Amino acid sequence: MAGCGKNGFRCYAWFQDSLEKHDQNLLIRTKTKRGRSILPSSESARPSNVSTFRLALALVTMGYWLATCLFHLEISNIIVSPMSTPLGTITPSEYSSAVGWVVLLGAAVLIALQAKNGQSRGRTLLYWLLWLTAVYFANKTLVFSPNEYIHYPQYAILTILMVLCLDPKRTLFPFGRILFWATLMGILDEMNQYFFLCPSYGEYLDFNDFFLNELGAVAGLLLAYGFRRPVTNARALVPVHKTMEFRLVTACAAILLILHLGGRLNITPTTEIPPGGIAQEGGKRVVYLERKPGIMGTWQNASSGGAYY
Repeated sequence: MAGCGKNGFRCYAWFQDSLEKHDQNLLIRTKTKRGRSILPSSESARPSNVSTFRLALALVTMGYWLATCLFHLEISNIIVSPMSTPLGTITPSEYSSAVGWVVLLGAAVLIALQAKNGQSRGRTLLYWLLWLTAVYFANKTLVFSPNEYIHYPQYAILTILMVLCLDPKRTLFPFGRILFWATLMGILDEMNQYFFLCPSYGEYLDFNDFFLNELGAVAGLLLAYGFRRPVTNARALVPVHKTMEFRLVTACAAILLILHLGGRLNITPTTEIPPGGIAQEGGKRVVYLERKPGIMGTWQNASSGGAYY
């Protein structure tokens, strides 16, 4: 739980830095050749108000993500526990598939409305078709139960909030950056569950959920940017190796490699280890990505009667 909080504040710092840089760009393009603002005094103060609003929106975004991380177990218990209603006792998890279809139908109506007056219809519809194909195969091969469908709307909402923070006019199209940070936040969410929040419930670090979270983020990007065309004066792309995201990935890969070569990080233990994925071996702590041998890389029985990998 503590690990999730620290990483949350780091992501918040990145949000704040991005907001400040974007507002500086807004101020730069309001200058004339003589260096004087072309806006009236009442409008000159507007960027400050906009920045304050977007900073509040960034706090809401981080609050949403932290809430979904820290209250994951409580939300899961609500979904799988029977509850009394005027219509009798029901268990929400029994209606996961039906709710999923309703959400999908609602999304289809929204997409149709966007396409009616939008642009780039063929390209956007192709992206949605590819997304649906990926979701279909993910549900068939990577999902233990229909309850996991909640990953899609959960991270679609998070991504839309990120778009509103970083590109409120939806003219910059920072697909890669937003998808990267949404995916990273999904990974931190799953790591928090495995190591801190509910270690006794997890027998392995769920890489499948990494992918489900990313698919949800892609859906959020398509909802936010679908049927739109990038403006011609959008910022030039920065070389990948010069981005903060590339440096972060490189640093994390180096750390993981060092831990693995030093015997501190392994995939499978020889015997079952305690909840939390950390075992004491040879006078040192070793992190394992699964608690029981023989789970990762195999097909397991799903709750629906099928199998997932």
